[in-house]
Amino acid sequence: MRFAGVAMALSLPLWLVGCSGEDETTFAPSCPAMHIPAEVGDYYNYSAKGPSFNHLVTHASITKLSGDCLAAGKKTLRTRVAIRMLVRRGPGATSDEFVFPWFLAVVHNDKIVGKHVFSQTVTFPSGQDAMAVDTRLVTVDLPIRPTTDASDYHFEVGFQLSHTQLAYNREHGILASFDAQ
Repeated sequence: MRFAGVAMALSLPLWLVGCSGEDETTFAPSCPAMHIPAEVGDYYNYSAKGPSFNHLVTHASITKLSGDCLAAGKKTLRTRVAIRMLVRRGPGATSDEFVFPWFLAVVHNDKIVGKHVFSQTVTFPSGQDAMAVDTRLVTVDLPIRPTTDASDYHFEVGFQLSHTQLAYNREHGILASFDAQ
């Protein structure tokens, strides 16, 4: 009796696939390229006293970009993306919890056609000032046809920065260091 229950549970996913009514193998798209522009790969937050090491509240760097793609019907490409960030608490920090906004921009034929902003909350354990954090896996569906070339689309990923933070990164030549998978 126990074996029959296990066999039925294992066969259920196969049975459900047969009910979709679509041939999932006819559309096997490749993933669009993903890119992290250097000026948005780092997040610096300073206290109101100014940008110096003693006033650094927190610093985060995107260190890894991962994801995958799959067909979600004949006209939709489902892309799943997550980032890993290395987060450091600076000497100017007065809290153990920080929120880091990050974005995924959809670019089609060199024009931004969509932008999704997410946030990652990080809470430092007592006595710890650095940690690696993985964001949740986010999903973006792209409306495409099987004849669409994957190079028509690409993604830009980075931290959602204020004008001041972006100017700081550009002024100081901040270059992100990350791995894409």
